[in-house]
Amino acid sequence: MILGIDIGGTNVKFGVVDENYRVVKGYSIPTGAARGDLAIVNDIIAQTKKIQKEFTFTRIGIGSPGNLDCDNGVCVRASNLPYNNTPITAMVSEATGVPAFLANDATAAVYGELYAGAGKNFNNIVMVTLGTGVGGGIAIDGKPYLGASGGAGEIGHMIIKYDGLPCGCGQVGCYEQYASVTALIRITKAAADANPDSLLAKLTAKGANGRSAFDAKEKGCPVGAAVVDEYAENIAIGLKGLQWIFQPDAIILGGAISAQGENLLTPIRGKLTNPINLFTSALGNNAGVIGAAVVADKR
Repeated sequence: MILGIDIGGTNVKFGVVDENYRVVKGYSIPTGAARGDLAIVNDIIAQTKKIQKEFTFTRIGIGSPGNLDCDNGVCVRASNLPYNNTPITAMVSEATGVPAFLANDATAAVYGELYAGAGKNFNNIVMVTLGTGVGGGIAIDGKPYLGASGGAGEIGHMIIKYDGLPCGCGQVGCYEQYASVTALIRITKAAADANPDSLLAKLTAKGANGRSAFDAKEKGCPVGAAVVDEYAENIAIGLKGLQWIFQPDAIILGGAISAQGENLLTPIRGKLTNPINLFTSALGNNAGVIGAAVVADKR
């Protein structure tokens, strides 16, 4: 057994993964990013120790967003998490007695899709994970491309608008400011506020989430449909660039929003200039934990 850990801006997910890369049991805890990096790592250690009482695992794989030194297991910094050269693998290994390995979260997701999901039939894939931020991962000739320090694929921080919104990474106009679920919620709230008599406004009266605009569109709301269309356009802008740069066999969209399936893919396909095999993750919300487990298995 291997324990896969997927650190996100909102939640940290854990999965006990078997030799066939199937999740035997999953867990989730709040990230609580505002409390600082050590609090996050200590929570991860505490949850891992709880899981150790149920299962015996021989390796731990950790997927995280941000600027990482994967060779040394250090989370250097991240726009949505309070890292400060945080030695996460050393801390986890020392506390649990199990070797731990670090990878960019979206690179981990690529590992998962490549070995156990939608990428099994392709040699060259790009994965884009849409969550609190936007991550990415790349596989070339059937092997994940990790870059010089193991953190290649920070697709969320490619600039798509030179005078755009400020990003936590210090740049402006980053892809994740337009294509993340955080961005979708922002767009949804703005549309609801601007159209107080719309069905979208009624559905979001107690708060918007990543499903709100899709639900409103499905019920015939033109305001919700316009939000989905704008969001699809934002995603498509980045995908066009990735197509030109990598010429992949397929692009796979992951993250919680990928649960929308064709409701998400169809409007995006209509905005792409060149045809591409475009899928949502076959592993769903387990892509990150399975991928982190694969990383640990292959290291």
